[in-house]
Amino acid sequence: MTRALFRFELAMLLKARFTWIIGALLFAALSWGAINGQANADAQQATVDRLKVHAAAKVARQQADVARYRRPFDAVLPYWQDPSDAAGYMRYGLAAYAVKPPSPLAGIAIGQSRLLPFYIKTDLDYVAPPAAAFDFINPRILSLGDFDLSFVLVYVLPLALVAIGAARLAAERDSGALRLMAAQLPSFRQLVMLKFGVLAVVCVPFTLGATVLALLVAGTPCWTLQTMDSMLLLGAATAGFTLFWVALTALVASRIGVVGSYLRLVSVWIGFTFFVPAAGALVIDMAYPAPSPLLYLDDLRRANDFKPTDRDALFVAFARADPAYAAAADRVGQVSYATKQIAVQQAVERQVAQRAGAAARQNDVAAGKAATLRWLSPAMVFDTLLQQAAGSGVERHKRFIKRTSDYTDELRAFFWPRALAEAANPTNACRGCAGRMNFTDHDKIPRFEADRPLDGVAGSIGRAVGYLWLLAGAVVLMLWSGRQFRV
Repeated sequence: MTRALFRFELAMLLKARFTWIIGALLFAALSWGAINGQANADAQQATVDRLKVHAAAKVARQQADVARYRRPFDAVLPYWQDPSDAAGYMRYGLAAYAVKPPSPLAGIAIGQSRLLPFYIKTDLDYVAPPAAAFDFINPRILSLGDFDLSFVLVYVLPLALVAIGAARLAAERDSGALRLMAAQLPSFRQLVMLKFGVLAVVCVPFTLGATVLALLVAGTPCWTLQTMDSMLLLGAATAGFTLFWVALTALVASRIGVVGSYLRLVSVWIGFTFFVPAAGALVIDMAYPAPSPLLYLDDLRRANDFKPTDRDALFVAFARADPAYAAAADRVGQVSYATKQIAVQQAVERQVAQRAGAAARQNDVAAGKAATLRWLSPAMVFDTLLQQAAGSGVERHKRFIKRTSDYTDELRAFFWPRALAEAANPTNACRGCAGRMNFTDHDKIPRFEADRPLDGVAGSIGRAVGYLWLLAGAVVLMLWSGRQFRV
């Protein structure tokens, strides 16, 4: 009897026109979201490729200029136009970029990638956030949000499952057939599990297949050796999230009528997707208010408010602290502005370090609390998981900013000693030439090494996958142990 009912319910679900309409609309939304996400990733990759070409072409032109300026000439180039002058080059000629290339799975979730920079033109006066603020797109457009694959899976999929599942018992209950069907089985609980088990058997494979097909339609390379482990975990997470909503629909629909089921399930959806995140954000904002960026910028302005005499005094003290560069202090009037900025930049960073450090610590504490509150909402957990897998989350961006800061330190360690040596010993390496020829090591300039977006992804999302399945299992257990079924 159980097998016959299972086959009958499966056939009825697959024959229902409403099922196919919801499935078609869901697949269309998944495809549209995947195409939008992949288009954003392709645009970012094209920008990264253009940056690499631009930087390489600029260095090639500068090397050609160095060879041209090596010949005798009546005049000497100004230092800011001379690619063979270390001080001038590091401030006016350097074309170095820190880039965060999109992940192969970036089409899954746009996430924070439209709000946060994926490339930064580095210079030796680089100051890390909060001073480094970026606005790429009109805020009014950003306020509308991004329609991508993750949006459909997190927000639209639960509504589709509720639309299909909330009325699973309605027709039989209204006609009185539900009592007859329940009498043919050992318990009404078994009938509920059977009917919604059919729903899970159909919806979970359909969601997984439609998601993969949508990614393939969008051109996302989701089935490569590089992405295989991440895709398997994403499939497990999607299946767990789908099963959770099927079980939750069964739990509610088996106890009340169809209208009440829709109202309660939509209310739960609103709570998980909107109320819990909004309440959590409010609690975090009240308990750990964000430091004012205006105060930081005011500190930065005050720290940079140098008079020429102050700048000279700073450089003299700085140069005399190192015997190798002490000679530059005696001729401070002839030292270039770019070289003096070495001392100024260090003084500026010392003055703003306290407020910047306090802001960073406050943000880290708030982020830690927010990460804890995120577990209260399966929608937030799933959304964060998708962003981590797509390489478009906040954590990867934090690592990118840290790597950019480290890269700036590498550039400083490369250029600053050369510029200070020029200031201490100002003789030209090529007398009578148009250029000074004190700097010709353009090929040795440190290059930024971009990260590998998929490294560590499996480990970072493993807990979230387990959480979604644990939550789904808990709801199934509540359904099985229930005592308030309505026949």
